[in-house]
Amino acid sequence: MDNNDIYLVSEKLRQESRSMYNRLRSIDADAQFVTHVSEMLTEYPVIANERCGVWYVDPQLAHSDTVYFKSTDGHTNNWKFSLRRANTHIFPILAQYNGCILVDSTRKGKRMPDSFSRTIPIWCAVWNTAVKILRNTEWDCKLYTPPRVVSESENSHMSKLVPVFADMLLKSGIDVRELTKEMKKPVRPIWITRDHRLTIPPDFTDAEFCPIVCVSASSTQDCSDGFMYVQGAADDHELWAGKLTPQLFWKYKEQLLGNKNTMEIVDQVVNIDQDVQGSGGVSFIRNTNVAVGRQMATSVPGFDAVISCGERMDSSEKHLCLSIHDSKKGQTEMATAIPLALQFVEPFMRNDSRILVCCAQGTNLSVSIALAILTKYTDDNGQFQVNERNMITKQMIQNRLLWITTSHAKANPQRAMLKQARGSLFERALGLMQNEWRRMEHERMEWEVERIRLKAKISASEKRIAQLSTLYTVSQKHVAMLETMLKGGTKGEVKHVASEVKQAANEARQAVKEVSGIGVADIVEVTRGTRERGRKLLEQCMEEIEALTNGVDLQPPEIMAAPLESLRRGEFSSVNSKGDTSSGSLGVPKDTDEPQLNGIIESDRSASDSLLLVSAHMPKRTSDDEESQPEQRPIRRISEQRRRRRMSLTVDEVDNAQWHETRVLAGHMDCVRAISVQNDLMASAADDGLVVIWDLAQKPRARARDMAPKSICRGHLAAATSVVLGADCVYAGGLDSTVRAWTLPTDSTSASDDVTGVFPAREFVGHTDAVWSVALAPRVSLLASASADATCRIWSTDSRMSSTPLCATWTSGKQVPTCVSFTDDGARLTIGYDSGTVDVRDMAAANNPVMFDCGSRITQIARYDNVYAVACVSGVVHLCDSRTGASVLSTGISAYPKPHVVTAVDISSNSSVVTGGSDGVVKWWDWRRPLTSVCEIRAHKQKADEGVCAVAYAAGGVLSAGADSLIKLFQQ
Repeated sequence: MDNNDIYLVSEKLRQESRSMYNRLRSIDADAQFVTHVSEMLTEYPVIANERCGVWYVDPQLAHSDTVYFKSTDGHTNNWKFSLRRANTHIFPILAQYNGCILVDSTRKGKRMPDSFSRTIPIWCAVWNTAVKILRNTEWDCKLYTPPRVVSESENSHMSKLVPVFADMLLKSGIDVRELTKEMKKPVRPIWITRDHRLTIPPDFTDAEFCPIVCVSASSTQDCSDGFMYVQGAADDHELWAGKLTPQLFWKYKEQLLGNKNTMEIVDQVVNIDQDVQGSGGVSFIRNTNVAVGRQMATSVPGFDAVISCGERMDSSEKHLCLSIHDSKKGQTEMATAIPLALQFVEPFMRNDSRILVCCAQGTNLSVSIALAILTKYTDDNGQFQVNERNMITKQMIQNRLLWITTSHAKANPQRAMLKQARGSLFERALGLMQNEWRRMEHERMEWEVERIRLKAKISASEKRIAQLSTLYTVSQKHVAMLETMLKGGTKGEVKHVASEVKQAANEARQAVKEVSGIGVADIVEVTRGTRERGRKLLEQCMEEIEALTNGVDLQPPEIMAAPLESLRRGEFSSVNSKGDTSSGSLGVPKDTDEPQLNGIIESDRSASDSLLLVSAHMPKRTSDDEESQPEQRPIRRISEQRRRRRMSLTVDEVDNAQWHETRVLAGHMDCVRAISVQNDLMASAADDGLVVIWDLAQKPRARARDMAPKSICRGHLAAATSVVLGADCVYAGGLDSTVRAWTLPTDSTSASDDVTGVFPAREFVGHTDAVWSVALAPRVSLLASASADATCRIWSTDSRMSSTPLCATWTSGKQVPTCVSFTDDGARLTIGYDSGTVDVRDMAAANNPVMFDCGSRITQIARYDNVYAVACVSGVVHLCDSRTGASVLSTGISAYPKPHVVTAVDISSNSSVVTGGSDGVVKWWDWRRPLTSVCEIRAHKQKADEGVCAVAYAAGGVLSAGADSLIKLFQQ
């Protein structure tokens, strides 16, 4: 047996030792010790320490409340007293029972967790110190730690921090005096581990302190009997327990421990008891009408409005459902959900209505939403007040969070969710500050330019006065000389006067030359310096704002942790709506040596005249052009007779000259997702949340192939996923569930001007999940958007309908739309779905679409006239007639082999198709010869399984955008 086999065997044994069966048996063995301790100390209630301790306490013995003392608050050299985890609800229990039992466990290698050895001792010492300061009496506030676990040196270091933490507690706004008024003795931790053999129950009746008995359930020694013992088996239960919860474990313990096929039993148990979480646990926050709980229902008696987070439900007038995952994915969803919740709740807050914010556990998601509501709509006394942007401060948010943690004992929000809530609130204040900054900078710059202009005008006037003055002096000398000559003066006298005139002229020239003035170059130099100083001041201001809001240094934006294309390939959440749909097929025949071109039969002549590629409208190549092209593989021509017989679509020969890179556009900091071209303008959208406008007619920089952007559009709070150019606006959709519009820059804007941020002119709000694609029909002023919320929405771009721009919402069962495309006249809309179905809907009769099936998820749709090029994740590009659903190519274009995906496609007027793949390669095709590409170029570097994200035909070339944040122009 070699080393590799030994490693595999040992790894398998390690995994088996930590199986769910062994973990549950270990938890049961540790729970028996907890039960034994509770029987010895029957006068004290048993309270579990979240989250691990809940598994070790029998619900029949456990107190209804739990506590949350986090081990990370007691890590060495990182000791802290957390106001978020103040655990104030434990004081009434201590006053009633004169003590309590806390239960937790730890992993292998420790006798007790850091939450017991350090966090709880610090908590006790801090509260005792605060009580001593308020009562001004003798009160034991010494820091007690387990002697064989915490060294004297570490105890000394922690003791020095206790007064600091106590002062912070007293200044936090928590009513310490009211909470501890029933306490007769100081609190002190007592530790019991598996190493102790309790035969006689300890008696704390006459003790001078109120004991908090910390029971560490796990054992440092193997105490197994028929199984492999795992110390701290319940730790990190989200990694091994699946859908099994502590309540389910104790309810079905006999079944779970009686069979080693634990996973099968867990699935059965979860299916039997779906309502184990139950309802209840609703707590009103302080003296407000806002409550937090875990009651998942569309309506709850006693409440006028309900906001539910997590589980997808149907929203109504008095119920708002926010689809938020209780995981890392939910961080981005939380940033999108908070503005919707604030907008929904404002009318109820104005009417003093009772509002319930709930989630599955009532500890995380609902707490973050409630924090945003209380910060936005309440004053320091809990009364309704709309706090404007400049009124929200960091201290205000912290106070509202203390309201929640003291009123709702189970509140345990994740740091990432709180950061998103805080960021959403500060976003409004930040927007106001940015607007004020831009206004002040604009006014200051105008005044600076006006001051320089007036100064230059004054200087020019002074120069003109000096010129006229010297001219007058010279003229006077000339007059004197002429008078001398007329009077018959001698030659010497005339010569003397002439010399004086010459000297006066020289002095005049010198005076004019020395006159101080400011020219155009001076104005340009001063303006450039002023702008540079403005930039530095703005950067400094933004760094200070970022440090204030997030408490960290300003870093480059990092919008997504996972690649966007992987989100497209994954499962989307969809609305529970039913759509009456029917599907067709492309009818792919058996493989042949050469793909056949299926004829497109039209019933009326007018329809056939409007087909995609008509040779009469295409420019013909001359013989000179053909001679100038390099040698290449010849394309077999289709005979005219065969052309007429087999298809009604006439095309030109493809210009398959070699393509080469001519320009590189670098203006984004992350993956470029989409591009849109209109005449000489191009718009690009990227993961950095920016939409950049480029002028393709602009000349590149000297001795370089790149060029500066014409304008940069900001406003999206997450990655921008799609973009489309209109006549006077650019529209972009993003992961923040919105579509935003910006006014295009004027013709006077040039690349030499400073590129300044342009903020949205309009916002289209209504989607509840990421917007994947947008399409524009300018003739009828309509905009279509496809979203991961399983809806396709039609908006009006008419500025007169700015208040209600939504025209229609379309769904197709549980299918999620991934891309949309309008015809030129806006009469038909094509929608691609994740199921592989393509719908062509007549805008006048949207309920009867023409449908065809491409077999796999649609990634992009490109259109020319009535023929669509449909890119699929299978690596195939299908060509279809939008009016009949028939396929132009029987087998399609097999563009990329697996595992690569066709991520981008575009089709031109000369039967040429360009594709982009996840391998970073751009390919050109003659779709009549789809077996071999005409040209291939590795255009972009791969990044996280992504390469080319978008391609488009532009005037005189092809544009491609990729995951390497670059946009490239290829020309022949």
